Amino acid sequence: MVHVFNLKDSIVEALNALGGSGTVTEVRDYIKSKYGKDWKSIEKIMTDLCQESASSFFLPEDRVLKKIGEGKYALNEIVVPKLSEENLESSKLLSDFGLERRVFSFRGAEEILRRKGQLSTIMQAASLTDLSSTDSHDKIQHFLHKNKWDIKVSLFSVANYKLDAFKEKTAIEIERSLIDAVHRSLFRCLLAYAKNQMDVLVLIVPTYKEPKFETLKRDLQEFRDVLPYPVYLVGITLLSANKT
Repeated sequence: MVHVFNLKDSIVEALNALGGSGTVTEVRDYIKSKYGKDWKSIEKIMTDLCQESASSFFLPEDRVLKKIGEGKYALNEIVVPKLSEENLESSKLLSDFGLERRVFSFRGAEEILRRKGQLSTIMQAASLTDLSSTDSHDKIQHFLHKNKWDIKVSLFSVANYKLDAFKEKTAIEIERSLIDAVHRSLFRCLLAYAKNQMDVLVLIVPTYKEPKFETLKRDLQEFRDVLPYPVYLVGITLLSANKT
């Protein structure tokens, strides 16, 4: 299926990926890197997408932006509720295994995964193990491979830099013991994102030991200014911790 390029939808997508707001330059660079389209007059379009525009050719219900500074725009609350990154965390039970899952969506990662139709498969994969055993990687990778994901994929010139799973520009990394390994993944994925090979990273980690969910959530927030791509953080509790 050939998708028709829609500039308004692409602007909304870019702002979602930027965490709900961004400059004209950031939005233009996002669209150029992802779709190869360079819009010289994008600021005029973004102004016309604002409710307060007096000369907009967009219908009122299509004006989904607001201007929040010189050359900077944000999505209206209609599109993205006024929530902090902390409020994008949730906690749910994975009913088949009694595992509690905590998730944190950084820079609109959850919306991107929903739009790709990948979120359900990722959550099913995360329910297969509590990450306490050494075969955790194999269980998750085998499930993803059965669902037509590539596994042990390298996007890098160094061949042994491999992603645990990859599909349609979504990268998945599973780590159950070393926070430094997650930091290396975050660093390597900077290159993949810059080369337009990846648009979202999923990290599956424990909540009860290194690399802890809370620690990585903190690190994503701490390095937000230098980490440009969306990250979906999934934390899994120890199975025995849920037994009564």
